[in-house]
Amino acid sequence: MASEAAESSRAREEAAEREAREELARQQRPAWVALATIPLMYGADDAGAEAMAPGTGDLLLKLQDPPRASYLKLPDRLVPDAMLHRPCILGSAPGRLLLRVSHKGQGRDVVDAEYYLLDTVGGTATLLPVLPPELPVKRFVSRTIGLIADPRCPGNYMVVYLHPTPMSSSRRYSGLLYYSTATAQWAFKPLVSAPDHEPWGEHGVFAHDGLLWWVDVAYGMLVCNPFDGHPRLRFIPLPPGCKMHGLVDGPRPTSVMDHRRLVRPSQGMLRYVEIQGLSYDSDAVNAPPPPPPTVTMWTLVNPAGPHTWRFECEASFADIWAHDSYVAAGLPRGKVPKLALVDPTNHDVVYFFQDTALFALDVRARRVLACAEERLMDRNFHYSPFVDAWEWEWELPPTVSGEDPAPDGTRISYLCYSIPRF
Repeated sequence: MASEAAESSRAREEAAEREAREELARQQRPAWVALATIPLMYGADDAGAEAMAPGTGDLLLKLQDPPRASYLKLPDRLVPDAMLHRPCILGSAPGRLLLRVSHKGQGRDVVDAEYYLLDTVGGTATLLPVLPPELPVKRFVSRTIGLIADPRCPGNYMVVYLHPTPMSSSRRYSGLLYYSTATAQWAFKPLVSAPDHEPWGEHGVFAHDGLLWWVDVAYGMLVCNPFDGHPRLRFIPLPPGCKMHGLVDGPRPTSVMDHRRLVRPSQGMLRYVEIQGLSYDSDAVNAPPPPPPTVTMWTLVNPAGPHTWRFECEASFADIWAHDSYVAAGLPRGKVPKLALVDPTNHDVVYFFQDTALFALDVRARRVLACAEERLMDRNFHYSPFVDAWEWEWELPPTVSGEDPAPDGTRISYLCYSIPRF
């Protein structure tokens, strides 16, 4: 009897220790992932996909701790011409992803698109209905579509498209075309007011503080409350001295801007990050950078003005390259990296792409915190529009088909979805 009691006591102690270790692991895991916005494709004979979701998986979500990127994987039968019309994640919210899948339509220059809302808790993917013919738009510009949780109906969401005024050279906007999961319908709201602004470039849409924000990293942000019965669109300029000039009549260096400028939420506030000291002249883009390039950060503290932004910090790349942590990470000195994202849980930490590496930098300390090779993403997509911080609850739902360690001990989790058939 004493022996049985001792064994029972040891079993309880081991169970308690195991639970304590698991709880510590959960607390130490990041609450977000660096999600690649261009999904990977897999074929019907993909043994890895079949092992993850035997006979059932259509969409596979591979989650990894940053700085490794996480991926959505799609079956190639869903996107037969993926190299020409790449699928893309357009927006994210806690527990949801908005996916666009394009394919060749009828007619030589026609491209049709389907939109899926992925429920990462329930493990389902909902195909959004086609637009009713009476609505005033037939084709989306993808970079003006956003996803936001509906505060009026917990558990519901809105997909919102900022609709441009027809034939407007300044890209002014006339209304919001939106899909609500609460009603399962598309509808249209005219804007009560919209600011005059220069021709607008689309550099992403995100939800923050109950509002939707459309970004042009050359000028600033357009913002509105999509749940307002009479929405008003407001313009918030970039910090003083950061607005770009000369873009109205000349070409926009869009990809170069995306390498060096971004606006992202972190710790409940919006942060503007810019690599300064480099030329935007197309003839000088590949020339050696003039010294000294720096990375700067600003925080949006008063959207209504007059003092809209607060300067946070600045770090010279000369100091970053000279730091022991940069050298230890094996990163090349003298080469300015491309902006990727801001850590949503620590605004001092900015992620960069350097060749095939994704690394985290504490800007104030000039210290590289982590670095990992990123070879699955196409190198043409190694900058900010193609990777996003998606805040994730690591209490994984029952739809997870596996959680395995990578060679370096990093845990990898897989979620699997079946798309609806219509």
